[in-house]
Amino acid sequence: MTDIHTDLSADLAPAAETITCAPEPMATIQVRLGDLGLAKENLRYNEPADDGVPQLAGTIEAAGVVIPPIVRPGRKSESKFMALDGRRRRLALILLRDAGKIDDDYLVDCKLAVTPAQQAAAIVLPNTEHAPVHVADVIVAIGKLRKAKMDTRAISGALGYAELEIKRLEALSGVHAKVLTALRNGRLTLKQVRLFARLPDKAQQAEIAQSALDGHFQDYQLRAVIEQDRVTVEDDRFTLVGMDRYVAAGGRVSSDLFGEYPDFLLDPQILQAAWTQRIQPLVDLTKSDALTVFSGSDARFGAPDGFDRLPYLYTGDLTDAQREALTAARATVAEISSALQDLDPWTDEAPAALAPLILAMAVQAGAGLTHSRIGAVLLTPAGGFGVSATFYSVPIPRDEIQGEEEEGDDDETEVVGSRYGRSAADIEVPKADVDVEGSSHVFHETRTDVGTRGLIRDLADDPSAALTVLVAQLFKQVALHSAGSLETSAAHISATAYRRGSTAPIASLDGEVKSRLDARRDAYKTSGLRPIAWVETLPHGEKMALMAELVAITLNLREERTTSIRHAARAEAAEIAALCGADISAHWTPDQPYLAVHSKKLLTALLDEMGVEDDRAKSLKKDDLVTFVAEAAAERQWAPAALSWETPMVAETDAAPEAATQHDEPPADPGQPLAA
Repeated sequence: MTDIHTDLSADLAPAAETITCAPEPMATIQVRLGDLGLAKENLRYNEPADDGVPQLAGTIEAAGVVIPPIVRPGRKSESKFMALDGRRRRLALILLRDAGKIDDDYLVDCKLAVTPAQQAAAIVLPNTEHAPVHVADVIVAIGKLRKAKMDTRAISGALGYAELEIKRLEALSGVHAKVLTALRNGRLTLKQVRLFARLPDKAQQAEIAQSALDGHFQDYQLRAVIEQDRVTVEDDRFTLVGMDRYVAAGGRVSSDLFGEYPDFLLDPQILQAAWTQRIQPLVDLTKSDALTVFSGSDARFGAPDGFDRLPYLYTGDLTDAQREALTAARATVAEISSALQDLDPWTDEAPAALAPLILAMAVQAGAGLTHSRIGAVLLTPAGGFGVSATFYSVPIPRDEIQGEEEEGDDDETEVVGSRYGRSAADIEVPKADVDVEGSSHVFHETRTDVGTRGLIRDLADDPSAALTVLVAQLFKQVALHSAGSLETSAAHISATAYRRGSTAPIASLDGEVKSRLDARRDAYKTSGLRPIAWVETLPHGEKMALMAELVAITLNLREERTTSIRHAARAEAAEIAALCGADISAHWTPDQPYLAVHSKKLLTALLDEMGVEDDRAKSLKKDDLVTFVAEAAAERQWAPAALSWETPMVAETDAAPEAATQHDEPPADPGQPLAA
């Protein structure tokens, strides 16, 4: 046994030594650039220089050759040393030599591969062992260098990047870690990361980046957040003001670091004041006893006091004289506009030069009026020449109207006024006090969507309330002239059933109303009657129920964005809810689709609103927490107060823009920009 063991140990010893011995290390040598060639064994021997070689040359110029090329001794007609690995480094050195920054005597630290094993390893292994550096890692590295007090010039010199590029990458290093994780995982592009860098709120960055990691990110949503309330040199007011006037008035300008946005104007109030001052000559030249001139920042509000919106111009109702006047007025506007084509809006004379065009447009706007005339013009910023004109009318006193008018003509005029009349400015619109702080647009839209469906169900169950709503709507449309015409309908009532894209109805809410209407449609089809005749056959109670269902299904209170609060609609919703004693919890409690758009914080807030105190909720994941909240709501037959439409209201005057002066009146309809 002993002899056998001894013999085996002796036989295995050489093999063990062969396995464990370390490979011979490559020697480090210095090679003249003029003696450095490229071996044909190099895997990319025939590839030309890529676009990144110039940047590599800049890096080598600043920091030298950081990773030594691997060379072998040259043979016969070859250079003294041939690079097995380091083709791009050699190309970058040649680029520096050709630029005169180094010469052939420049010494390059290299590793010398002598043995066949070393040479084989040098050819293959460097191409498989080096993992590519992701741009996210470069961003993180630059952030660390900056924290280490290394200045921009030093980082630029060390890495071979331009200083501006270093500043841009440094700005990206300040984003939330989730943003860079999404970039590294391919969920975000570098351009989208630059959008995040413009968003100052890190928590908001993290929330949006998480949506990217989850696979449902749309960058237009982020752009909307960033661009909201930002004023740039592309603002319509800037067309007339110009940079010199804005800066002279104390306005500040900021340039986008990434060069993707136009310059930002940091003092919009100065821009507005400068624009108002610029149009003063235009105001002075256009105002008269017959024409009052107002100015404002936009044209989205009601008509000035004492004036009316212009009716829709229906040429079929014009007399021959009116048509001729309109044609002549349009020709005059076109002629003046053509003459102003070369007008530079930044010149001192530009505003006064626009006065003839404004007056000609006033004549055109009033050419189709019969019992009224143009009485006011609102000047607002717009493209083209930088100013837009919106006109308003005033009634002509009856004793000033020339000629005799038949009684029937008066009636016809009233009909036209009804068909193409102005929107009612007599309806007071209180402003809803809606808390949208921290709410996403999707969450807000879902909440208003479900609230709409709940009110549909309650109104459909209360014919008396529905009758009131219907009569009020008819009063608005017919008596107050708040709607246009429907030429193909005998009764000018417009109605559209509520829906949200392809989202299915909620079975216990609007789904119930839809089912009732489907059943009534089936009954109508089997009757063989026309709609009016069929409705007349229904008992009074059935008629009232059908009327309630039809009115209810037309309700639409959904708001697609937190920035598009529909104050007038909300005011009516609160009144409707009070009329029919709306209570969505009688039919529905929060379910999974509704709760899924809530964040964990919002779900916890719902539990607090219910008075649920359960420590388990804090440790639950999102999906489990949704189920937990849904079950708690179902047990209590509870729905969030936010779905009740009983939101507090404040007077419109409290939230409206400052009281309009003669040169600052809230407008009614968007005006047309003066064509350049």
